[in-house]
Amino acid sequence: MANAVTVVVPEEHAERLRRIGAAAVWIDVAIVETLAEADDDRPIVVIGDPERIDDPRVAYVARAGMPDDQLQALLAAVATSSALAGAGAPSTPISTDDARRAQAAFTASRKLASATDLLSTEQIAIEAIRELLDVERAHCLFYDADSGALWSETLQRAAGDERRAVAGMVGWSARTGLASAATIAGDDPRHVTAVDDPDGDPANQLLVQPIIGADNRVHAVLVAARRARRQPLGAVGAAMLARFAALAAPLLDQLSTHVEGQQLIDDGTEGGLFRDEAVVAAGPQQWGDVVRLGARWLSWGYWLLVVLLAGSVAFMWFGTVNTYSAGPAIVRSTARTSVTTRTAGTVSTVEVAPGDRVETGRILARLDDLDQRALVDRLDREVETALRNHMLDPADAVADSSLRALRLQIAQARTALEERAIRAPSAGAISDLRVHTGQHVEPGDVAASIVDGRSGLDVIALLPGEDRPQLAPGMALRLELTGYRYAYQALQIDSVSADVMGPAEAKRVLGAEVADGLQLTGPVVLVHGRLSRPDFDDVDGRTFAYHDGMIGTAEVQVRTERILYAVIPGMRRM
Repeated sequence: MANAVTVVVPEEHAERLRRIGAAAVWIDVAIVETLAEADDDRPIVVIGDPERIDDPRVAYVARAGMPDDQLQALLAAVATSSALAGAGAPSTPISTDDARRAQAAFTASRKLASATDLLSTEQIAIEAIRELLDVERAHCLFYDADSGALWSETLQRAAGDERRAVAGMVGWSARTGLASAATIAGDDPRHVTAVDDPDGDPANQLLVQPIIGADNRVHAVLVAARRARRQPLGAVGAAMLARFAALAAPLLDQLSTHVEGQQLIDDGTEGGLFRDEAVVAAGPQQWGDVVRLGARWLSWGYWLLVVLLAGSVAFMWFGTVNTYSAGPAIVRSTARTSVTTRTAGTVSTVEVAPGDRVETGRILARLDDLDQRALVDRLDREVETALRNHMLDPADAVADSSLRALRLQIAQARTALEERAIRAPSAGAISDLRVHTGQHVEPGDVAASIVDGRSGLDVIALLPGEDRPQLAPGMALRLELTGYRYAYQALQIDSVSADVMGPAEAKRVLGAEVADGLQLTGPVVLVHGRLSRPDFDDVDGRTFAYHDGMIGTAEVQVRTERILYAVIPGMRRM
């Protein structure tokens, strides 16, 4: 049914929805209390919690706090299945600053002309938005209005992207074709982190701009996110993103036509009018020059060829080739402790320096705790007041309840204040101090590393998982550190992990502080060995000390075979 929509809404909000529906007399709004009562032939909008409703029939889940104008625009767009804004050309600049911004948007949009598929389009659009608006994060999500699918092509090709435009600011803009913005994303009733910015902070600024094609339907949604403490994006940023989207819309339409045409060509290759051999044969002939032979050196060349052939056969029969299991390796201290932050904040003071000896519980750094201290002081005063009231009238249940609640609050406040201090979990020396005054940290960030200088150093090698059956303790391992070519270090394998693990699991075992520097492409097995000395010699005879976290390449010889068998594996059976 055209211009019709069903709204599933609790009884306490039903009157509001009737009023909103009455304001748009050209839309047939049916109001029900449960999804079971909804008509499957009409698009469905639910008023509730987006994280608790997962029904493929639902077009959008809106929170009850969404303003009336936004909710009315959503109902109109869902009922008509078209964008409310409509496609249009960018406005003409009216000032010098406006002209400069228009030129910047035009330059950024022209980069999309080189894209040949959705993946390159997404990557170019993200880089263009970051450069145009000077933001830390950007997304380009493609949208299918028929199915409601909303996806990142990068995620779709890597592990799949099952998002749909049923929630969030991105979903609202995709459904309505209208831009949306929030100075603090988490304060917007439409915001859903998993849809709008999965890896972002709800405190960030957010701009969402749909790209509307010539068919008056949304084909993609652009998202720009900037940290909350930076300058607001404001109307200028929104205008630049809208201009960029308007300039990119025709290019996206052209790309869509190109991709669809290429798919038809690829699908029709088997049934084409001419065979590939006929097309090649009909092309221009390519002839080489005439071969000219000299009789004087022909006989010498013949015998030289015979000798080389005989020598090659002998070399392949008697010669051997070694097969190595190779992979990245890391030098690790056996007693290294990483100190991580327990809460987010800005570092106000750093009380240690690299090389300092610290004891267990020593404060290494402090986060900005003015708000927490003020809260503790205020609660202390309130507890004293409540305690005095309770002492005056011990039988007063209200005073007793208030005192108990305040004691719980002040305990929580003191815990939060204590979490602002970064303390040493063990004794040792500071080997890696990663924080400085004024730096913003997040929970889990590594603030420092503590190393017991009396402990030794191990080598952890990540060798291909398929070589696990051929690896065993006692085998020789050769280490070449990055930056010290041909300075090989020989050591013995102490242990080999029992199981083969994936790249993500291996990086988790190693720790985030060193795993980021490794490039793993498949399953690996962890091999451990101990360094016999704390330093090594390079090819020039100079001596250098090992340091925790140094990266290199490890090799282990796993088998030796004749060159003939390596070149012709079938000879093994003869």
